[in-house]
Amino acid sequence: MKHQRTKLSLQIRHPTRDLFLVCKALGLKPELLWKAGEKRKTPRGTRIGGVRTESYCSIDFGESRREGFARQMQAALARLKPHRRTLRKLTSTGGRVSFFVGWFCDKHTGESLDRQLLGEMAELQIAIDLNIYIPD
Repeated sequence: MKHQRTKLSLQIRHPTRDLFLVCKALGLKPELLWKAGEKRKTPRGTRIGGVRTESYCSIDFGESRREGFARQMQAALARLKPHRRTLRKLTSTGGRVSFFVGWFCDKHTGESLDRQLLGEMAELQIAIDLNIYIPD
């Protein structure tokens, strides 16, 4: 793992629902949060025109670290498992829940996601968005 760092966050999107209430139910603090229908602004509050077409939140699971992202996802899943009903209700009403993985690689590296981990993600209806960042 010495040739990579990963950062994990949970991203939730929904066409109409107020995701602040979802974050509160999950017991997690959102890093970014907005509601469908709100005026669009930058994270610093500058208006950028238009309105949000969906609700969105991003919840960080800590700083980037050299620990593999599979291990980070296992820890996050343990926190989310008690909220299975909440997550499944979100997806059944048009929402999307995903792990956003920022994978920062110094050299060639790899990671393995076993079937148990993938099964737990499927049970909670969590997708994965993998973004790989390599040096210039």
